[in-house]
Amino acid sequence: MPGAPGRPVESGRVEESEEPGRPGVPGALRGSVRSRVLAAALRRTLRPLLERTPVTPETLRRARGITGGLAPLLGPVPFGTTVRRIPLPGCHADLVRTGRDTGTRRAVLYAHGGGFVLGSARLWRAQVARLSALTGSPVLAVNYRMVPEHRVDDGVQDCVDAYRWLLDQGRTGEDVVLAGDSAGANLAFAVALRARERGLPRPAGIAATSPWLDLAATGPSYTANRLLDPFLPARAAADVARMCAVDVEPNAPELSPCYADLRELPPVLIQVGSLDLLRSDGELMARRLRQAGVPCDLSVWHGQMHAFTLLAALLPEARAAVRELAYFAARPTGHG
Repeated sequence: MPGAPGRPVESGRVEESEEPGRPGVPGALRGSVRSRVLAAALRRTLRPLLERTPVTPETLRRARGITGGLAPLLGPVPFGTTVRRIPLPGCHADLVRTGRDTGTRRAVLYAHGGGFVLGSARLWRAQVARLSALTGSPVLAVNYRMVPEHRVDDGVQDCVDAYRWLLDQGRTGEDVVLAGDSAGANLAFAVALRARERGLPRPAGIAATSPWLDLAATGPSYTANRLLDPFLPARAAADVARMCAVDVEPNAPELSPCYADLRELPPVLIQVGSLDLLRSDGELMARRLRQAGVPCDLSVWHGQMHAFTLLAALLPEARAAVRELAYFAARPTGHG
């Protein structure tokens, strides 16, 4: 039924929706009142601070200390959530289950965002637990190695190792959905590409929220949304991209999956906010996937900023988008 919570919307098709911030809703271009109030507050407070602060190893160390204590602001962890620490060759991962775990073989591998330089599975715990509760599946959140202490490729390898661990527990590729937001969405695509290269089973699907896929920043949203995104400044994205592109060009497929050979990837859901600085990354990837014959749903959430789904405790659009992601992750996606 059009407009049912969690139903993906294909790019270029407008559906009636009961959710604020979605196409077909009066006032949807501006988003909900809550999202507009939050965006206005961020434009006056956090964004100016981020614009003035260069991204350096020293500022990142300070930022990690600050952001590590922000987990409560991202919402409560559902009652009954359990976390099992899984050691991996280069890092560890957290296997998160909630009381709604149905015992299904399906699992989600989740890579947190943070531009390859910030974030952790612990900071994303509420988001990951929310996804586990909605899907009835365990979610393996990877504490992958980050820049500048390590290379992006190290983080990719950590996520590949996490995928191998899920397979080693008796799952097939069809049982595992790869997911992530921002840089984590980049890693989700990288794992699927690496699995194809190494002959590993193909995962069931890829769910990418606010994906950062073009570190060369060639898309129109880097200009059009430069002043509109209340959270992510273009300068910060450019600084981090330079930090990541140490031994490769920023448009190399190893850093920017939208330039990779995308044939034979599994079905994909891409979620972007209309105000997201990186919106065009998701749109470019959706076009390239379709050109490669890969099924892809592109969902544009009007009036929403970069990584808005992390604010599910505050924003109705974020809650609806997480339900959409969970619907995608829980349904059989097939390999046909």
